[in-house]
Amino acid sequence: MEKLEKEFETYPLEEYPDVENIKFPKELYVAHAVCGKECGAREFIVDGQTQVCQHCGKLMFRTEVKKYILTENE
Repeated sequence: MEKLEKEFETYPLEEYPDVENIKFPKELYVAHAVCGKECGAREFIVDGQTQVCQHCGKLMFRTEVKKYILTENE
């Protein structure tokens, strides 16, 4: 079983917006997601976000979701 790595493109650094004052949510749901048996990839994803496999480009299946709570550690 051969894994095909998906090639992603990036923008030049100056094409990304400046970002300031980022506020993280106090709690967040994170899902464990798996791809098909042929691919075999596993990832943690933010629940509610797109679950596209970074290896093969197909949709992943969420197996379990947990709530994480923000702590103020720097």
